[in-house]
Formats: sequence, structure tokens, C-alpha cells
Amino acid sequence: MTRNTILRLLVFFIGIPVLGLSAFLFPAQGLPIFALIAIGASALAAVEASAFFPRRIWAYRYSTMAILFMGAIVPVVGYLAARIPGMPSPGFSVMGTIMLVTAGVMALQVFRDHNGDYAGILPTVTTHLFILVYPGLFVWHALRLVNLSHPSHVVVIFLLATYLNDSNAWFFGRLFGKATTRPGASPPVAISPNKSVIGFIGGFIASPLVIVVAGIAFPEILPGTVLTHVVFGAVIGAATITGDLVESALKRSAAVKDSGQLIPGRGGLLDSIDSSLFAAPFFYYGYVLFFVGI
Repeated sequence: MTRNTILRLLVFFIGIPVLGLSAFLFPAQGLPIFALIAIGASALAAVEASAFFPRRIWAYRYSTMAILFMGAIVPVVGYLAARIPGMPSPGFSVMGTIMLVTAGVMALQVFRDHNGDYAGILPTVTTHLFILVYPGLFVWHALRLVNLSHPSHVVVIFLLATYLNDSNAWFFGRLFGKATTRPGASPPVAISPNKSVIGFIGGFIASPLVIVVAGIAFPEILPGTVLTHVVFGAVIGAATITGDLVESALKRSAAVKDSGQLIPGRGGLLDSIDSSLFAAPFFYYGYVLFFVGI
């Protein structure tokens, strides 16, 4: 067993349970520990995402603080809007924040010293808006889960449906991946040639399985038929796999192997949360569509 494999297993068997446990700390107060972890992860992931772009585009005085702010502001505002009485609705607050921050980023370009490089204005604006949305807007959807009924259980189901998908894909790919692609044959997904068909299948089935089992164990949280659970789980499974591939595409475009080195055995923080990050909006809207009001 390689060192990398051992580190990945430690992250899965220690890191993920700790993250799940955070959803049960102070559950009556909007899961503040989970929210704090999610917001912190969004800020740090924004710093990693900024590295996908040439540093000359976005680097300026206090740029790191600005990137941290861009990564955290949307989930912070969305979370507080749902928790503090008298604040506008979370949707209104988040959209207003995105618009105001976008306008601020654009206006800032008027007053910055560009040293004659005005061609960098448009890429700079694009970079900051990308970071505002990815990961900030995606993380906010994960935080929206704390406003649902039984938030602790829903958050843990979400984590299991996404992380078991990701881990199963890696496990099945390691065991059987080499046997699925003939020498010289094209990989199943060109953007990520090391992925195998059996890895995709092994990961995909984990999500519906988690939802079906959770529906049996907690019918008050996941009501409806087994077919409903399977369909919802399939949506989450597809979104989770796509999230991993999307980040692979971003890294390939940026010509980097990992988004960073923060997580032992996995690379950067984005390398560990990309699947759950992308799946969060699909889980939230899917849950509301399939189960709220049934």
C-alpha cells in the first residue's frame, strides 16, 4: 500500500467523519460549526481557484485578502440572512451581494494603477467573478441545507452521497480500472484519462444506494417511493462525478496537477471538495423538489 493510498484512507476515515460530526454540534442554532467549516473552506478554496489564472492578472496589493473575501462573502451573507431576523430573504441578500461585489470589482479597475497594462482589466474582472461563484455560490447551496427540517441528518446524507461516490470511484478504479481500457484505446473521458469506466460505475451507484438506505432508515426525512429515492440519488451521483471532472478540466486548462497541497494524499482543498461542491445545488434543489411538502 502506497503512502498516497494510506493518506487518502486516513482523510476518508478520520476527516470525513469529523466533518459529519460537525453537523450535530449545536444543531438547534443553524449548525454553526458546520457553517464555519464550510465558509472557511470556501475562502481557502477561492485562493486555490485563483491560482488557475496567471498571477499577473489578479495579483496586487492585498490581493490575498481580496480573494479570501470573494470566496467567503456569498456563503456568509446567505447564511446570516437565513439566521438573523429582519434581514432580507437569503435569495435577495445573495443576489444583491453578487451584484454589488461585481459592480465594486468593475469600479475598482478605474482607480487601480495598471502600470499601462490595460489589457488585463477584463481578465481581472473575469477572474474575480469566477471566484465569487466558484466556490462561493456553490458553498452557499450546501449551507442552505441547514435551513431544512432535520438539518443535521440532511447534511450527513449529503456528505455520504457525495463522498462515498468519490471514494468508491477511486477504490473501484484502483482495483479494476486497468482491466477496463485496452492498450491504445481511448479513455472514457478525454479530459481525465486516468479515470476508468468501472470507477465511474462504482462511484455512481454509491449515491442512489445512500439515498435508498437513508430513505428506509429515515422516512420522515426522505419520504416517497424507492423509485423517487433512486432517481434523486442518480441525479446526485451524476452531479458528483461531473464535479470531479469539471475541476479536472479547470486544472488541465491551467496546466496544474493539483489545486494545492493542503490535504495529505489528495492535493489541494478543491481536489477534496470539488465533487461535493458541484453537487450541492443539485442536492438542495432536488431535495426541495422531491421531498419538501410530500
